[in-house]
Parts: sequence; structure tokens; C-alpha cells
Amino acid sequence: MDRMRSTIMNDQTSPDLVAERAALHARLEGVVAAEEAFNVPEALTYWAEDGIVQPAGSPQIEGKDAIRKLYSQYFESGLVREFSGSSSHLEISAGGDLAYEYGINRMVLAGEDGDLLDVGKYLAIWKKIDGEWMVAALSFTSDAAEPSPISG
Repeated sequence: MDRMRSTIMNDQTSPDLVAERAALHARLEGVVAAEEAFNVPEALTYWAEDGIVQPAGSPQIEGKDAIRKLYSQYFESGLVREFSGSSSHLEISAGGDLAYEYGINRMVLAGEDGDLLDVGKYLAIWKKIDGEWMVAALSFTSDAAEPSPISG
């Protein structure tokens, strides 16, 4: 029995983690480009249907419709004037179907007395769904208690 189990386990093919990393990097670049362009419909194509977001200072939201509303609140309302994100680390599971990445984000927000700068961090969980890397969960927060005024 042990010999048979060992043979079966050895017959399983391992995922090509180099290829998975390249595919995930492409997806990561795509979602960041969509967010930086405030393209809500395009950004949503990178999200799992049951995705969750834990925004800074707000309750957790669940599902693509709630994520669409959050994107609209930030990107279509004029609240966010500029947005950029930069991944610092990406890790893919040995099974090649789950990954996490973290990094920094930077937003310029419209304030009553001028623009405000908000720099923070995020943690994203990516899941392979039907052969495509999708954002399953995102949590983000600010580094400061409040955004700082941009002088100039």
C-alpha cells in the first residue's frame, strides 16, 4: 500500500511556478494600470465574484457589486485625484493556485483646502479561478492617522 501511494504521489505534475509568477505579474500590472487610470470596469475584471475588501477605516465589503461601488466612490466621485500602487513582495503557493502580495499605495485626495497625500500599504490574496489569477481579498490602510496636505 505504501509503495502504491508513493507511486501515485510521484505521478502528480507540479505546477510551473516560473510560468505562474509571470502570469500573476501580468495580472498584477493589469489591475494596477486599470486602477491608476480610474477604469472601474477594467479593474473589476481582475476580481473574483466573491472577493472581499477590507478598506481602511471602513467595514469589510463582499462581492463584485460592493467592490464596484467602492471603486466608484474612490475613482468616479473625484475624491481620488491620483492613485499608484507598487508591489514589494509576491509569493505563490507550491500548488500554484494561491498567492499573496503586499506593497505600498499612494493616493492624492481632493481636500476642502487643497489636495492631500495618503501613503499606505496593502495585502492582496490572489486565487487561480478557471485558469486565471483573480484577486480574492484585499486589505489596505494608511500609514498616517490622516492624509497630509500637499504644499505648493
